[in-house]
Amino acid sequence: MSTLVLPSWVVPDVDAVRECERVSVRRLGLGPRAVTARDAGVAAALAWLTIGEVSPLTHRAVPGTLHPDGSWTPGATWELVRAESWVALCVAAGALTPTEEDWRRLGVEPAPAAIDDAEFAYGAWRTLAWLLGVREDFPIYTSWHRAASIRRDRRHLYGRRPAERDAAWRAAEQAARDQARADARRHWEHVRARVDATA
Repeated sequence: MSTLVLPSWVVPDVDAVRECERVSVRRLGLGPRAVTARDAGVAAALAWLTIGEVSPLTHRAVPGTLHPDGSWTPGATWELVRAESWVALCVAAGALTPTEEDWRRLGVEPAPAAIDDAEFAYGAWRTLAWLLGVREDFPIYTSWHRAASIRRDRRHLYGRRPAERDAAWRAAEQAARDQARADARRHWEHVRARVDATA
């Protein structure tokens, strides 16, 4: 088994990345009825970084490098991750896709989103933004949060079986989705305004 060596652009340390990966894999193991699209977006972004899967939104395949010492470095560059993060944010915010000028500034070939699920995109964007150091908050609730007595942000997802999803559960989930869309839109507008001001 090879040892993951994180690229230098990754801001969180390897233990934090592995903890998020461990939790996302465990959540996926609960099955499709227990996993949200946001959880799947987090897992897809982490898999792209840790095991070299395709990028979560545009499905770019970028091979990593296996070193003679058995270590492995992902092929996802800062430029590709920044571009993927922008595409994810556009989808999560329900905003316009990157322009030709955006792609030129990002320094990568244009690639359209292959996924149009805003919740999936929000999970992927939160993860990529965290990896890039744009956001400090982990993209998924982990045992580190529990140890620090930090409450879950989407408490309605825990403690009930999928069959017990009543009107109150659906209302809480819709509120969480609305909040995520508003968060993404706020960030998208901020970035768009900064980019347009420097054009």
